[in-house]
Amino acid sequence: MISSESTSSELPTINGRLRDFSDDPIACMRRVQQEVGNLGALQEGDQQLVFAFGAELNRQILSKADTFHSQFFAIRGPKKSAQRRLTSGLLSMNGKEHSQQRRTMKAGFEKRAIPGYSQMIAHHAQEMLSDWRPGQTRDVSGDMTGLMLRISSSMLFGMEEPELAFEIGRMMERWVKQNQELGIAALVATDNFYPRYQEMLTFAEELEARIRDLIDRRAADESASGHDIISMLLRARRGGAPMTDSQLVGQTALVFAASQMTTAHTLTWTLFLLAQHPEVMRELVDQISDEPKSNLRIGPTDASTGIMPAAATSVLDRVIRESMRVLPASAYSQRVTNGSTELNGAPLKPNSLVIFSQFMTHRDEQLFQSSSEFQPDRWKSVRPTGYEYLPFGGGAKLCLGAPLAMSILNIVLPMSLQKAGLQVVPNSEVNGRVISTMFSPERPLNMHLLAPATIADTSPLSGNIHALVTLPGQASQLAAA
Repeated sequence: MISSESTSSELPTINGRLRDFSDDPIACMRRVQQEVGNLGALQEGDQQLVFAFGAELNRQILSKADTFHSQFFAIRGPKKSAQRRLTSGLLSMNGKEHSQQRRTMKAGFEKRAIPGYSQMIAHHAQEMLSDWRPGQTRDVSGDMTGLMLRISSSMLFGMEEPELAFEIGRMMERWVKQNQELGIAALVATDNFYPRYQEMLTFAEELEARIRDLIDRRAADESASGHDIISMLLRARRGGAPMTDSQLVGQTALVFAASQMTTAHTLTWTLFLLAQHPEVMRELVDQISDEPKSNLRIGPTDASTGIMPAAATSVLDRVIRESMRVLPASAYSQRVTNGSTELNGAPLKPNSLVIFSQFMTHRDEQLFQSSSEFQPDRWKSVRPTGYEYLPFGGGAKLCLGAPLAMSILNIVLPMSLQKAGLQVVPNSEVNGRVISTMFSPERPLNMHLLAPATIADTSPLSGNIHALVTLPGQASQLAAA
């Protein structure tokens, strides 16, 4: 239980357990905002978490990359360990090194590179959907996670040796999960933290060895012309781009960690929200059936937000934007202060861990009216800045893969909805959980597969989903529960 504390500091501070944040980040952030407003700290002994909510504080943090350093992975490991090298990707870099490596990485994610991935994305989506049959009940979250494992593995390692790519991808998935589960626990170590930490360090050695083996094989074939990320980075390095083997390993791990689960969660939450909003589902299914495929395409992206700056023209575009607003795959981000600084006039010590939140910003009623409701049509008129709407982060650390992620959503969602109608299994318990920034269903999200173009009614549900998004008929469902 968090209790208020008056201090002489300009930064409002409240006493509590840091475990409150690791146990339920969204509930903790809401509680801190209610107690002290948009800027404050949670203190336990000599440890502190600083929270900054809202567009203006996002701007101050994201526009000062030299002051607020990125720290994508919470646990870096010893200096010469495989864990340190695997966590040394772009989002763990700052200053000149970050700018230099970002220029090298950019080639794999430029607009002209994306069409090269489209056939691969559609291939894996069709392979997954070939198992879908009307009358089945599917764990849609599991399906989308498996699909993104294959897409991310192919994108990184190519399709020339698919089983090897998927094997390394599965190892990457396990390593990312270890990092997620241990991330915030590094602040408040539990009894079993150190054995699990040692297990992760050991597994990181195995993973790095497999990645390096694949890199060596690709590097030995100078005639290779693959479109996968590793091949492109090796060609860039042969062309003079500065990138060491260790940096290449780190960029590989980062691309997988940043792409696989976030896009899988976005696909899952979008299908869930559509199933619970039959009127929106009907409008989208009708457009998918009636419109030429080219008209559904999401247009060029804004460099500051990762999305189109203009009003959304297609139902699919509006649905995706609104899904990423109301249930963002990343609930919060973090930065570490590089020396003494201040935020909104409040002093911050060196190495202060600062939490800012996509989820909280997207719930600002001054920016988005009825912010807890799924209302895709709001995107016919709203024009948020990159600090008001930030599903892909922002500033110098804006996700390079944002256009590619949008392309995946734009391909997979119509294919899924053409294959089957969807209904969340009635009376399911649906809980959202944040683990190391990632916001996902806590357990399998089971849906009935219906005949194509069938639109089901909203399903009655239980669980904390009702505290995260306002669903149709929610009042009566809560009363019944």
